[in-house]
Amino acid sequence: MGLGTLYFITGGVRSGKSSFAEKWAIEKKKANVPLVYLACGVNTDREMEQRILKHQQDRQAYAVEWTTIECPNSIDRIINQIPQHSVVLLDCLTTLLTNETYGSIEVKGQYIEERIYQSIVQLLNKVDVLILVSNELVSDLPIDSNDLLTFQKRLGALHIRMVKKACVAIEMTAGIPVVKKRGPNEEGRLPHDPI
Repeated sequence: MGLGTLYFITGGVRSGKSSFAEKWAIEKKKANVPLVYLACGVNTDREMEQRILKHQQDRQAYAVEWTTIECPNSIDRIINQIPQHSVVLLDCLTTLLTNETYGSIEVKGQYIEERIYQSIVQLLNKVDVLILVSNELVSDLPIDSNDLLTFQKRLGALHIRMVKKACVAIEMTAGIPVVKKRGPNEEGRLPHDPI
């Protein structure tokens, strides 16, 4: 099996990154290729419940069928559920890291970052396209919590590794995709009307 193509999309909260990623996944989909949404969100409060519902409604509004797999942690456990050669949208890396860091996962500490990275590589070995969404955490604000600083460093380290592996890396700013990296074999076409 060859390595699938990774597209990395980051941005601030409500920057339009998820809707951009959904449109891009649809454009990358070929006939008879499954479109899979790996949902990492967990319904923990009213705001998260509304965000999850909005994402579900957005996907239902498209004229394509999405297969949604709830995957709040341990994505390595669900890789066998994903059809080979799929187009996969994982939303989002930040939530996945949060769930693995603060949830009841058997792997803790410094191994969390490596576990997530290796799971994404496993996924890339199975699918044709992986679109990975993540949040850009504010790095200029002073952080007075060691836990938050450690989390921010882990997420930053994962971002660096994902961007190195990605053929395209985009930062969403106020609904506008800003291309930060484009591989030589990427045709460079972005979805129309990203938000």
